[in-house]
Formats: sequence, structure tokens, C-alpha cells
Amino acid sequence: MKIGLAAMVAALEDFRQLQYRSELASLYESYLVARWLEVNDKYPEPSIAHVNEAVSSLFDLCPEHPLGRLAPFRFDWRQVEHSGRKTVWNITTRGPKLATKIFHIGDRNGGDIRKGLLADAASILSNELVNNARPSVQSLICLVLSRFEFSENDNWSTARSVLLDHLGISSNDLLLIADERELGPPLSGPYDWSADELPNDLAPPSPVQYQTSYSTTLATATAPHPEFSVVIDSKLEAMLKRAITSFPCVLLVGPPGTGKGALLRWLVQSVAEDPASLGFSNGLDPNPIWRTPDESWSSFELVGGLMPDESGILQWSHGLIPSALQEGRWLILDETNRADMDRIMGPLLTWLSHQEVEIGRTHVKERESVVLGWSDTAECRLETISNGRQTIRLLAGRDWRLLGTYNPQDAHRVFRFGQALTRRFVIVPIPAISPGQFEQLLSTRYPFLAPDALELIAELYRHHHDSARTTLGPAVFLRMADYVGETDEAATLEDIVLEAYVISVGRYLASYDDTDFDDLGQRILNGTQWTTSNWAWVLEQRNLLG
Repeated sequence: MKIGLAAMVAALEDFRQLQYRSELASLYESYLVARWLEVNDKYPEPSIAHVNEAVSSLFDLCPEHPLGRLAPFRFDWRQVEHSGRKTVWNITTRGPKLATKIFHIGDRNGGDIRKGLLADAASILSNELVNNARPSVQSLICLVLSRFEFSENDNWSTARSVLLDHLGISSNDLLLIADERELGPPLSGPYDWSADELPNDLAPPSPVQYQTSYSTTLATATAPHPEFSVVIDSKLEAMLKRAITSFPCVLLVGPPGTGKGALLRWLVQSVAEDPASLGFSNGLDPNPIWRTPDESWSSFELVGGLMPDESGILQWSHGLIPSALQEGRWLILDETNRADMDRIMGPLLTWLSHQEVEIGRTHVKERESVVLGWSDTAECRLETISNGRQTIRLLAGRDWRLLGTYNPQDAHRVFRFGQALTRRFVIVPIPAISPGQFEQLLSTRYPFLAPDALELIAELYRHHHDSARTTLGPAVFLRMADYVGETDEAATLEDIVLEAYVISVGRYLASYDDTDFDDLGQRILNGTQWTTSNWAWVLEQRNLLG
């Protein structure tokens, strides 16, 4: 029998708490791989194929899944195929890095996995872990022995001995790199562990889909909307569709490049193509009004107000929301925090709470009121009521939607939503996809990319992803692949990728404060083959862009 499901779940939870920085995670993985190579007699000349085999044995917990390779010390799921070459091999054979400190010196004046582990490799790794939590010994057992067939009476003590044999490691060295704490569950249980039985938050994520679409619904006679792309996994897709089905006001929030605007276009198109499948009335055509607010906006743009007609007489003019209701069209505000929405939407807070509110009078001296309200019908309605004075009521139907996008990374440079306004919207977080998902997306979307170019772009995404202050969505980095194209000459490839990085990411680099930029640079220099002179050039371009 294999390790029990409860034990494996506890081990994955244990690994998820670690969240090492990328270079430290690479060091730990490289140590385990080198131990495997030694035990399996791959020295004195280990190859890329041997490292791929080692990584598969150690980290491919779900080999049938496209993202079944666990990166345990960062807790990410990565592509299985050629994972050893793209991670351990490349990082430990191309010059000095943190991950090469545990190996004998190679041809590039740095440690090299092909030269073998130093005698005190476990101590070196332990010293790097001094300020970081260590995995449990039992967690390492679940990782390294995930496919091992135990006997019915075997326990954690037995498994510990098997682990020492599998890694060719002493008990003393094991305690340098792992803790004795117990996970809780026994080694085995009523159910053997299975990838299909893992909780959703621990299991490999759905591979992301890259969808392109041409929307005639969103086109106009003079300006058809071009193709747009969507990067999405099944969980996010379900959440977005439920949100837009259930609530009239929905705000997509996430870092730049996550495709929030594209997701809204895709959602609108999905509704237009089959409204009933999303809970809307048959025949619904959202036909949205799209606007991007800016700092010059006042409540006049969104709500309306009095303005002079051709005769100079002041009369009511609808803003975007009354106009959208009158025309029965959805309203989408892209990058809402480019304007001061707290001030602009102040008159609408009551209405956004599903109550009626008077927003103005049709003329200065007349008593005809303009009121916003809500209808119990699917369609928007316009009513005129005479009850002492005339009232124009614009009623939002059940199928009407106010949608928007919001970039929290820009909040310190533009405007924030206050709590009162935020409560009126359903907030759907649009995260940047995981580094493993990005790698899968990049390789499937750009199959012509040279392997080294793909690796460099994927690692840059990963290092940005390592800090919430530098996280960017996939769209920013996918543009790098368009720039690099099919170039595969090693002599120019690094320079071209560097150029693509500055062109695609440079404006974001210019917006980072110096501390965040320096931390990012340190992560990149420790985790890629770029040199300090490469990063000095990036710094020069950042200064120009800033």
C-alpha cells in the first residue's frame, strides 16, 4: 500500500507554509536531485536526461497531469515534461548561483552539479535555511516516497529508514535540513493517497486556456473590436460566470496584465451568444457602453446634470448610467480608479443599495424629477408618473449590469474606492496565474520559442510573482514572446530577451520604488543566467523611462 491520503494532505499543507524565495527553493531541490543521482549511480557524468529522471522521481506527484510536477518549497505546480532541464540542470550548470554553493567547482568558476556534492552540502543548505522554516521529515517522506509500496505494518519509523536509503543521506544530515515535528496522521490510512482525492487548494490547478475571439456583438459599424485574448482556468471561469449571473454590480480587481478588460469582453460575448445558459432572458443583447474614466470626471459624466440647450436654457442631460438604462444597454467602466469614483458616485450610493433616488430635475424652475430605481422585470423600464408633480423613473431591470475593472497596484498613484462604495459592488479577484500555469501557457501558445528563451521569460514571470509588490499578469510577459519570435542563436538570445523585457515590462519597472526594484533585481540575478552588467543596463533603461 502507498502513503495514506491524510498523511499526504498534511505533508502538502506543511510544504505550502514554507514559501521559500525562488533561489532558496532551487538550492533545496538541487540538493535532493544530487542525492538521487549519487544513490542511482549517475556520477561521474550525470546528464540532462539523468536530472530529468531524478526530478520526475522526486517531484512528479501527478505525472499524468499537465501541471503535475510539484515545486514543494515554493508550493507551485509546474509542467512535468523536461522539468529537470528547465529548473535544476540549467540553474546548476551555468555559473555561480545560490544553488551551486553545495557543489564542487566546475568550468564556469562556480559550483556545478556535474562535479558532485561537497562533503558539507547539508550544512551549507542548513545555514541558508537558518531564518526559514524547515519541512517536516515526514513531509519529505511523503514527497520522496510518494510512489513507494509499503507493507501493512510499516510506520513512520520504517519510512524514515527507507527515506535515508533513497537519498543516501545520514540521519544527522537529514536533521540539518528537516524538522522532527510530526504531521499528525499515521503513515497509512483507510485510503491510499491519490491525486484525484486531493483538496482543490492543494491539487494541481487546471491548465489555463488561451482563448481568442472576435466579437461582432461588441463591434460598431465604424470601429469593429479586434480579436481579444483570455487567459483563464476553470475555477476562475466558474466564479466569474456566477458573479455576473447573480449580482448587478461586479468589479474585477487584479494586477496589471491579468486581462480584466478582456475577461469582461469574453463574459459579455458569452452572455450575448447564449444568455439563457447564464441565467439571463432569451434574446438579451448586453451591447455595453464602454468607457474609461479619468481624473477630469465629475458626477456629470456618470449621473448627469443641467446643461444649456441651443436656446441657452438649462435642462437635464443624462449621464452614462441613466443613458444606459434608457437604452437597455449594460455599462462597463474600465480602470475605474482612474477617476475619483467616491466623489462621482456619491449621489448613487442609495441607488446602488437597491433603493430609489432622485438625481435631478428636468429644468431649473420645473418640478419634474429624474429618479433612478430598480425594476422587478428582466428589462430596464422608463416610466413617467404624475402625482402632484411629474416624475421620470429610469428603472434597472434584473438583466442589467454595471461592470468595472480596478487595478490595486495603481491605487497609490490614482484613486481608491472607499468602503461605502466598495460594499455596493461584488468584488471578483483576478489573480495573476501561478508561475507553473504561465510556463504551461507560454509553451503551448508559443511552440516556436527556443527553449532557453521560454525558460528566461518564464523565470522573469516567476521572480515578479515572488512579491505582491511586483506581480504582473501574463499578458505583459506574453508580449515578450512576440518580440523574441523564433530567434534561437545563443549569442543574441539573452540580449533579445532582455530587450523584450524592457519594452514590455519597463514602464512597470519605472513605477517601482527603489527598494522593490533592487529586491527584484537580486531575485532575478540569483535565479537566471543574467549578470550584474545585464541588470545595470535594465537600470539605465528604467531611469530613462522614469
